[in-house]
Amino acid sequence: MNTQSLLSVVHLKKYFPVGGGSLFKARRYLRANDDISFDIYEGETFGLVGESGSGKSTLGRTLLRLYEPTSGQILYRGNHDKEVDLTQLKGEELRKLRSDLQMIFQDPYSSLNPRMTVGQIVEEGVATHKYYRRGTPQMREYVLKVMQDCGLQAEALHRYPHQFSGGQRQRVCIARALAVRPKFIVCDECVSALDASIQSQILNLLAELKEKEKLTYLFISHDLSVVRHISDRIAVMYLGNIVEMGTAKQVFENPRHPYTIALMSAVPSMKAEREKKIVLGGNMPSPVSPPSGCKFHTRCFMACEKCKRVPPPFTEIEKGHFAACHFADKPTAEKRRIAESNEGQTKKFL
Repeated sequence: MNTQSLLSVVHLKKYFPVGGGSLFKARRYLRANDDISFDIYEGETFGLVGESGSGKSTLGRTLLRLYEPTSGQILYRGNHDKEVDLTQLKGEELRKLRSDLQMIFQDPYSSLNPRMTVGQIVEEGVATHKYYRRGTPQMREYVLKVMQDCGLQAEALHRYPHQFSGGQRQRVCIARALAVRPKFIVCDECVSALDASIQSQILNLLAELKEKEKLTYLFISHDLSVVRHISDRIAVMYLGNIVEMGTAKQVFENPRHPYTIALMSAVPSMKAEREKKIVLGGNMPSPVSPPSGCKFHTRCFMACEKCKRVPPPFTEIEKGHFAACHFADKPTAEKRRIAESNEGQTKKFL
């Protein structure tokens, strides 16, 4: 894996206003992404996992400027190593970089225009970025090549999305993204709507295209087994923050944050390795009014008084492995024993 950073996220925040506010009442905000910093290296697949509502999809869309960031920086180095802050780009400057930064959406049924043929869908971005002109032999040849690379036959050129299965539609979505020769692709739950057998085909296709086209992925998913299969590094999100980050091996074999440990215990293929599934109490708090201190303390089996008051720092436990927990240095096995003995109840340590 290349150690050259393609994308650096620095103190990124994305807040959505909730209610209009008034003279006597301050405006409230939903903190979807709350002070996030990390790097994505060139040529890697960076997995992003967490419960629904943790802010994963919002982060992916904010990185591509589909949502306007509230504050922070998104530093992109794909243009001959020249650093560009995507948050500062507007109009034509941003439009020129759209071909570099693409997205594969979760739902292959709603993300394709039902009135356009597959050929028109794939060629739309190519024509917009002026690689080839519509209606020319060069355009047709190029579109057919991209479709073939994504496992689509030539006869699909003049067919409409409703004539395809979910897996084939997702191949069309991949072809559409690939056609403009991107360097970075956000895969937002791109296999979650597909059957398990089709999922593996799409994941293998993404892996092949990554090697062939030298792509970099941000792979967003709530399915840990899928993320483990495809990712080089993994970040775990909870309530708008990254709580743990490391290589796939570090995060899966030696998770240090209590939330990550609980998530791992729920993976079906790994249940045999656990004496007991760790069940977290309660629901995820509202991102409009998150808890003070550590946001996870209301559900954590390790919680103490300090956790309620002091936000834990994002600490490097070992090289490349980070966790935001006051007990990050405690061995994983000890945390699991505590979780199982307390059955999801909090325990005072300090």
